[in-house]
Amino acid sequence: MIEKIKEKALEERVPIIKDEGLSFLLNLVKEKGYKNILELGTAVGYSSMHMASLSEDIHIDTIERNEDMYNQAIKNIADNGYEDQITVHYMPIEEYKTDKKYDFIFVDAAKAQYQKYLEQFIDNLCEDGAMLFDNMIFHGLIYEVDDIKSKNLKSLVKKIIKFREFVQNDNRFDIIMNDNIGDGILVLSRRKGCNLRT
Repeated sequence: MIEKIKEKALEERVPIIKDEGLSFLLNLVKEKGYKNILELGTAVGYSSMHMASLSEDIHIDTIERNEDMYNQAIKNIADNGYEDQITVHYMPIEEYKTDKKYDFIFVDAAKAQYQKYLEQFIDNLCEDGAMLFDNMIFHGLIYEVDDIKSKNLKSLVKKIIKFREFVQNDNRFDIIMNDNIGDGILVLSRRKGCNLRT
């Protein structure tokens, strides 16, 4: 059933995580035993259902601002029996406020806002938690930024490049940056005892 959701999403050009990226994501969640997960960017519920399928103990809060995507996600999650594990919040990510602590935060939303999301949710990350950001090479365009004709697209790609540079100089985290997995994967793991507020 989840595979059919993937097929439909690809047909309709809904942005979902690539297979290699998904495999990396699921292995990380399984290996680290993450149970409380925050996902920024639900789309049709594809990645959240895959994470929920790993263990009945996993609970995911996921946020979606697009009404059509939200409605599709609610239906898909209910149809696949994950409504007790996945809570979909219909709102802009910026409006989601909580004191909850998460083991893991998966970010697959507006790429231009990645640095903003990092600072917004840093206090919600557990001591040994991690954040994973998808689309860090953005279809390979970070390597061809000077050739991009569209002003808006060039601006977006430059923001991704700036975020990559920012995290590489951020001593709050240990970093895994792998451009060869999916569309580029970045994992930030909290360093023990560091002050998260710079």
